[in-house]
Formats: sequence, C-alpha cells, structure tokens
Amino acid sequence: MTELCFASYVDAIHPALVKHTVKEDAAAFLLESVTGQEIVDSPKGKKKKDLKKDGTLSQLLRGVKPVPEYIRQATVIPEVAKGVVSYFRTQVAQDLNPHLKADLLDSFFVLIDNDITIPEARKESLKALHAGDDLELFLAETFIYAINRVKKPATEEIQQKISIPLLIFTLLYGISIYACTMYTMIKMEEISQPLMAFAFFFSIGLFVFLIGFYFFLWRRDI
Repeated sequence: MTELCFASYVDAIHPALVKHTVKEDAAAFLLESVTGQEIVDSPKGKKKKDLKKDGTLSQLLRGVKPVPEYIRQATVIPEVAKGVVSYFRTQVAQDLNPHLKADLLDSFFVLIDNDITIPEARKESLKALHAGDDLELFLAETFIYAINRVKKPATEEIQQKISIPLLIFTLLYGISIYACTMYTMIKMEEISQPLMAFAFFFSIGLFVFLIGFYFFLWRRDI
C-alpha cells in the first residue's frame, strides 16, 4: 500500500511534467514553491539548491526521511500557503503536459482513495478541490498535505521486515555449529577423518546457504 507523502506525490506528478524530466529536478522544482519564498529559510540558512547537493532530495524520494521540518512548518503560515497555490498556478501549470492532465488527476485520485491512512473526510475534501475544474488548486493543496505527512522511514520498515529472517538465520547457524562441535567432541575417538571433514564442510555450507538466503530475503523486502 502506497501512502500519500512527498515521495509518492512526486511519483504521481512526475510523468506529466514536460521540462523537469529528472525526478530529483522535479522534486526540487516542487519544493521551490515553499523554499523559494523570501520569508522561508532553514535555521542553518540552507536554500532549496542545497537539498540536492547534500543528498536530502535523494533521501526524500526514497522515503528514508521526511520533508525537513522548517519546510513543513512554513506551510502553516497563510502567506506561504497562498504563495504555494500561486506558484502552482504560474510555474507548475506551465510545465504540465495538457494531454496528460486527466491521467494525472486520475493518478492522484487512485493514490488518495487507496491510502487507508487518510481519513475519509479528508479524502473527500481533497477531491472536492477539483469540483470546479481547478487542477492547480487541487495539486497545490494536495502537495501541502503530502509534505506535511510524516511517513515511517523506509529504513525502519525494512529493518522490521528482515528482523525475523535474521533471527531465524542466527538460531539455525548457532544450532548447527553447536551440534557439529558437540558431536565432534563426543565422538573424537570414534569419528573418522572423512566424516570429520564432512561435518566441517557441511557446517561451512550451511553457513553460506543461510547467508545467501538471508540476503535474498533482504533484497526482496527492499
């Protein structure tokens, strides 16, 4: 299930943009609606152009971290929110492919409808913004809502998904090493060299298999 957030918003609108064909450029272009306003600045004086240089945009698009707090807090200011709407009417509207506007709207409606974390009343209020065929207002208000939603970082989700396979791997490997060691110690006088070699290589093979299986699950979850 894909939640409405900054990353999914960029994924939805990106195919309809004409000039900003690179996803990171599209993300920076959209954030400019907030960071480009004179009254908006980060506590450390970082402007929008720095977000790409320091890797923040890449992390935002991967869902590793939420939109910086200073950007989210700025959208609470009525003047900034109006500036975002104005930016979408002038800048974003000019970059939209007119032939894909219907597809774009449908993509957002599907994204909103399928997100079970959005209250039903909020879903209806968002879609109602387009009641008067005001696509720019709908996109702007949905953008403000999306960047203010703090989604659980993807790294935490991945960590939760791989914790069980990791536990299984640790237990199985620990049991196999313990069993081989105990068997060798007990049967030290009786065990033959070929059997000892088999036990050793079996242990190593099991270790390699479990490592491979663990990474297979890890890559699949990512």
